[in-house]
Amino acid sequence: MEALPGREAVDVGRLEEALRELDGEPAIVVANAGTVNTVDFDDLRAIVALRERYRFWLHVDAAFGAFAALSPGHAQLVAGLGEADSVCVDLHKWLNVPYDSAVQFTRRRDLQTRVFRNAAAYLGPAGDEPDFVDLTPENSRRLRALAAWFTLAAYGRDGHAEIVRRGAALAARLGERLAAMPAYRLLAPVRLNVVCFTLAADPGRAGEVARSVAESGEAFVTPTVYGGVPALRAAFSNWRTTEADVDRVAGALARAAG
Repeated sequence: MEALPGREAVDVGRLEEALRELDGEPAIVVANAGTVNTVDFDDLRAIVALRERYRFWLHVDAAFGAFAALSPGHAQLVAGLGEADSVCVDLHKWLNVPYDSAVQFTRRRDLQTRVFRNAAAYLGPAGDEPDFVDLTPENSRRLRALAAWFTLAAYGRDGHAEIVRRGAALAARLGERLAAMPAYRLLAPVRLNVVCFTLAADPGRAGEVARSVAESGEAFVTPTVYGGVPALRAAFSNWRTTEADVDRVAGALARAAG
């Protein structure tokens, strides 16, 4: 689906055209609440409004963007999220738990059970309340929920809200530092916790700069491509990151740019 000019957010007008062309056939619309490169958000309220006229299931990929709801200054970005039919959220980002921890919410657990339940004698008969193995593709997995429960119990809503607000403020601080450096240019506004940027004179050196920063031991930025331009990403979600760390990252980037 075509995005808005200069954005990673879907063009809702073009989406409606596509839904109209389906002429009543069922469809799945996957919306973004925080894209990887620039943390862009689809207009969830506008997409939800389309369900009044068209038949589709709305899934929202809110891997880390869902946590914007905890920040009063960013909560509007996820307005309408609660109206989705299903939502997935990564916990290994903002909750700072081990990698591959995530949660999914759905309005139709019965359908989820029908899709994922394996029929085998050793798994036992299905009951009124599905076993956890009936809700995911995996029959054997670690107890990922335990670490998530511990951090939620330890920090609560207020503690995690502070982590989100601080991470967003630190990303904005790095964005301001980079905007003041002639060697770099921002490729998108800093909307939440990711800064997307490139080298002003030679974007092709993005990978070289990423390696140089990593080898310095000061920070780690990831290479990407945005709008066809080689770029870099700096993502903030660790609860220990401070303003001093941002200044260290900025210094490492300045040295890497040469």
